[in-house]
Amino acid sequence: MTIDTPSAVLRGPAPRLDTTVRRHATAPANAPIGNAPIGNTAVGRNPSSSGLPAQHPGINTPAQATGPGGAGMPARTQLAPRPAQPPRDLALGAAELRGILRVVEDCERAPTLPAFREATLDALSRHLGYRNSAFFLGPSLEAAFQDQRPAGRGLALRMAGPFLDRYRGLEAFSDPESLRLMHERGVVTLEDIGNPVRPEIRMRMERFLRAHGIHSKLLLRLAGPANIGAVVSLLDPRPGAFGARDRAVAAVLGRHLGNLLRFHVRANTGPAVTAKLSARERDVVRLVAEGHSNRQVAEALCISIDTVKHHLTHALVATSCANRTQLALAWQREMGPSTSPAIAGPGRD
Repeated sequence: MTIDTPSAVLRGPAPRLDTTVRRHATAPANAPIGNAPIGNTAVGRNPSSSGLPAQHPGINTPAQATGPGGAGMPARTQLAPRPAQPPRDLALGAAELRGILRVVEDCERAPTLPAFREATLDALSRHLGYRNSAFFLGPSLEAAFQDQRPAGRGLALRMAGPFLDRYRGLEAFSDPESLRLMHERGVVTLEDIGNPVRPEIRMRMERFLRAHGIHSKLLLRLAGPANIGAVVSLLDPRPGAFGARDRAVAAVLGRHLGNLLRFHVRANTGPAVTAKLSARERDVVRLVAEGHSNRQVAEALCISIDTVKHHLTHALVATSCANRTQLALAWQREMGPSTSPAIAGPGRD
């Protein structure tokens, strides 16, 4: 990541004030420069009020220099303030900004929410070089990581099935502190998770990912609606693959893609849910929409996991939803977000 410096600043002429100060300086040539000896490594970076670099002797702190108050008065010295750090967006180069713009343009063309997820991953690969990625979606940030059918590319796509089942069970995706970190920062790498309070959480995730050939991970939370959790996971087989440049790119993308996500959630009115389901199916769908796994739903309703899957399959067919994520979103739109985290007891079939 580079910060461009205008050529005029590097090659421009010295200020006119130099000749004036040089004319009034009367200190001997071997006088010290400020409080530092000649040859200090900071030469040229802490100019005096004259604008001259510190390598000019007898200018900064002459013992009997003619100051603003007349002869014999010590001249005032003042260090130039350090330049302010540029905003994160401005620190990106032209190539990164063009890539971000093209990603957003591709995603704008997506006609539906599922197409938006696929377009996001395709555009990240095509324009920014992130070829290993996954897109998780759910009614909350924690529930997003329980997405049973996330969109995936590269390593994430090839390691679906058993890999995802074990991946969802990692403590980082249920630990309140890790979730708070993801929510507040929006961009989190593998090195951030669990530090400094619970480093063992990061170590467990690190061991799991390395066993599958993944050495770097970046999580990007899309700044979408409050009742929707959307996370793009970037993976890389190289250690330390995601640095400051990737964080800056992800921070910009999180805002713009989050705005597009809001549009798709509003536009996707979805089918009615409750009118097409039995009482037990509504119990199952409600618990799924709250982010519970099939096993948790089965334990709460005192039924088998196979029965939970059967009810979900019927609910998907009855509501014309493509997957459990769409079903959960349709339930949230119709019923509103859950006001109680408690799991309901058994209901009637």
